[in-house]
Amino acid sequence: MNARDPYGIEAAFSGCTIPIPFHVEKLERLGVPPDALAGPTLVRVSHVHFNGDIFDFADDHPIVEGEPVFVFLVTDLWGEPIDLIAWNPATGRTATWLRRAFALGEAKIHAPRLSEHGELRVHRTVLGWLRARQEGICIIRPEVAAIRLECAGSLLAEDEAHGEELDQILTRPRPRILVTSSRCYKKAS
Repeated sequence: MNARDPYGIEAAFSGCTIPIPFHVEKLERLGVPPDALAGPTLVRVSHVHFNGDIFDFADDHPIVEGEPVFVFLVTDLWGEPIDLIAWNPATGRTATWLRRAFALGEAKIHAPRLSEHGELRVHRTVLGWLRARQEGICIIRPEVAAIRLECAGSLLAEDEAHGEELDQILTRPRPRILVTSSRCYKKAS
């Protein structure tokens, strides 16, 4: 079993602890309804070491204690595990395990939407996403959001400022276009 295949991702997630009432109450104090942890994105708890936009499980580094986090299993549209996302509610820090996922709720991007405008709700924070019972997505890696949301349709921001933030991260720079030079050759006389 390879940690990078769906079974390895699922095994790593299964190695995390199922949230106990202490964890649920901790989130309830932050305004998260208890049923928000019931899915569709599965949630566990663990200790990790953050390293930029990725994390390692603390079990892989037995000398240094890791940060307590909630770990989310990210799946694709067909329910296959693609990555794990760690979130520390005390600091707001987030990271992916394999750098494959870019958002919580990714499976919803191309799923049917029955709202009036067919919009995909985008949350600014993991806490906001959980408070909304995992409705929509929460972008974790904004540097790849433009590519991954290219065909997502309408997006619903939390407010005008958030809409401007989304507009900024979803605007991709145009590629530099080069043209080969054509050389004129004189016919030899």
